[in-house]
Order: sequence, then C-alpha cells, then structure tokens
Amino acid sequence: MRYRSQLRFLLEGVEGVGVFLVVFLSWPLSKRWLENWGSVAAERERAWTGDEFAPSSHDISTRAVDVAAGADAVWPWIVQFGLGRAGFYSYELLERVVGIPVKNVESVVEEFQTLDIGDEIKLHPTAPGIPIVALERGRHICFGQPADAPVTADPDPLRSWSIYLDPQSSQSCRLVLRGCVEELREPTALKRLGLWMGQPIDFVMEQRMLRTIRRLAESSDSGSGDPT
Repeated sequence: MRYRSQLRFLLEGVEGVGVFLVVFLSWPLSKRWLENWGSVAAERERAWTGDEFAPSSHDISTRAVDVAAGADAVWPWIVQFGLGRAGFYSYELLERVVGIPVKNVESVVEEFQTLDIGDEIKLHPTAPGIPIVALERGRHICFGQPADAPVTADPDPLRSWSIYLDPQSSQSCRLVLRGCVEELREPTALKRLGLWMGQPIDFVMEQRMLRTIRRLAESSDSGSGDPT
C-alpha cells in the first residue's frame, strides 16, 4: 500500500490553506461559478441517479473534470474512497487539522474494492457513516438517506452526494461530483450558518479530490507505475 509522499503532503497542504482563504473570503461573489466548477450545462441540467434521494433540492452543485483514462481505470480509485479505506484524495493536512486521522492511499488496494448498497462510509471518526443508496459498478456511487429509513432518522437538511463516471471513449471519461441539498425543516440560525460555511469548504475539498483522482487514474492507466 503506497501513501502520499511527505513532499506532496506539505505542498498540497499549503495550497489548501491558500485556496480555502481565497474561496471563503470571496464566496458571496464566487459561489455562482464555483458551485458548478468544471461542469457543462448538460451535466447540470441532467437528472442523475441519486437525485431522487433529495427530491426537493433547492441547492444543487455539479462539479466535474475530464480524465484521460477509461472509466474502468478510474473506478478502482473511487470505490475505495472513505475513512479507514483509501482516504478522501483531498487536502490531508486540512483534514487532520479538524481531527480526521486520514492517510490518503496512492495505490489500488484489493481489500477496498468491494462496496454494496447499504454499506456506510465514514467521513469522521465521531460521526455516523453515510449509507450507499445506489451503486453501479464502473458508473456511480450515491450516498444519501434510504427511502425506507425512519422519519426520525432523517438529517436536516436531507441531502444526497454522488460520484459518477460518464464514459466519453474507451480512453477518456468525465468524473462528476453532484450534491443535492433540500431546504431546512427547522431553519435555526446555527443550522443556516453551518450550511453557509459548509458550501465553500465542500468546494475546496471536492476540487482537490477530483484533481487527485484524475492524476492517479491517468498515471496508473499510462502504465508508469508511479502516480506521484
């Protein structure tokens, strides 16, 4: 199992701090561009598998990158996502600062290649896992609240978050992240503040995740054997 090098850990950590400061301070103005960073109109307007788990969404973000590798080469990287698995492919330094003991893996790990609907992925050691509600191997993993879950277990706000692979050819695909968030049922000031602060943080971490998965998939697909 190969982990991120210390040099990359430090350089990306510095990058993350800078990106976070710029995005957080500019969010009231930059949100309209960054919430759909990298995506095209057809991707934003499309009804994706997983949207139905937050059917009354009023806040939807669609972010994407081109990957010069086939969907089958990208899938092994996204299926091993999660705490206690291959990590989040994002700014490891920032994640550790907020108490997430993550180590991002830079190799495909056989024991992390299996997921099923109903499995839960941990994002933080003290938080409940998020359940997988839809999955198609080589195409998508969707997280959300199952339709048959007890009402008392519904988070406020209800949301879904999904990772998609949209093949463009045998050697290229689009890697898409989509988040759907419904309106608050109990719009307290604290919950509103949490949602507002969460939006720029989501962008900062997600854009790095997309770029890292692209780097790893393209490097492994080229046969270089060194995705660093």
